[in-house]
Amino acid sequence: MFYTIMIHAIPGMGADRRMYPIPWSSLPEFFAHDWMPYANELSLADVARSMCEAMSIEDGDILVGSSLGGMVACEITKIRSIPVLYLIGSAVQKEEINGLLALLHPLAKIAPIEWLRFLAGKIPMDVAQMFAEIEPSFIRAMCSAIFQWDGLGATNTKVFRIHGKHDIVIPVPMQADLLLDGGHLISMTHAEECVTFIMTNQRIG
Repeated sequence: MFYTIMIHAIPGMGADRRMYPIPWSSLPEFFAHDWMPYANELSLADVARSMCEAMSIEDGDILVGSSLGGMVACEITKIRSIPVLYLIGSAVQKEEINGLLALLHPLAKIAPIEWLRFLAGKIPMDVAQMFAEIEPSFIRAMCSAIFQWDGLGATNTKVFRIHGKHDIVIPVPMQADLLLDGGHLISMTHAEECVTFIMTNQRIG
C-alpha cells in the first residue's frame, strides 16, 4: 500500500496552527496542527500518544515542533519510527529551559494566560489571539509536565535544531544547526529561513 510521507508541525504552548504562517505551506505534504481538546493528559508522553492518533502520524513521517510542540514531538519519536525531527526553539531535556522559569512555573496554576504572556514578552496581535483561545487547564497541566519530563534520550531519529539567538525561554543550546537573529517565536518571525533550511536538508536527505 502506497503511503505519502507527511510533515507534521506541532505548535508551542498556547499556540495553534497559526504558529506556522504561509511560507511553511510551501513544504511538500506539510500540515500544521492545532492542539486537540484537553482530555486530562498529565505528561508529555500522554499528549504524544493522543496526538499520534488525532493527527494520524505514521512511521516514516517527519515532525516539526516549536517549544512545547518540539518536546511532544520528541516523545512521539518513542512511539513512531520518525526519521527526521526539526526542533524550532525547543528543548531535548527540561534542563535546557530557563532556570528562572523552572522556579516560577507553579504560577501558571494560578494565572495560565498571564504566564504565557510573561514567557513571550512583547507579542504580535495574532499570537495574543491564540493565547486567548487556548484551554487554561491544558496550560496548567503542561507547565507541570514539562518539568517532570525525562527528555528525548537516545534516539535513531535525526534531530535538527533551529534556534533564536535571543530566546530567553529556552536559551541557545550547546549545539544548534541554525541560529537565527530572533527570540522564542522564530517559527513565525523567521518562517522563511526555517523553511529554507528544512527544504535544503530534505533535498540532501
